[in-house]
Amino acid sequence: MSTLLKTTDVRCRIDEDLKERATAVLNACGLSLSDALRLFLRQVVTTQGLPFEVRVPSEKTARAMKQAHAIRRQFDSIDDMLRDADAI
Repeated sequence: MSTLLKTTDVRCRIDEDLKERATAVLNACGLSLSDALRLFLRQVVTTQGLPFEVRVPSEKTARAMKQAHAIRRQFDSIDDMLRDADAI
């Protein structure tokens, strides 16, 4: 005799682009977004916390992150990015 698991729905509001990009990555791994969320929640229960370390960056790291963000560039194509990298 098979036993059906009792399930519930979970709703979460997230940025549409984030959902699409994450879904593409997960699909490449053979997982659905629901599969990944179930895995994450199982790890939360197993580890009794987040399954990764969350830290507040040190003052030095925060400054470096801010500087890196300020000089970040966006490119219209890979070719543009490679030309810029070659110019350095």
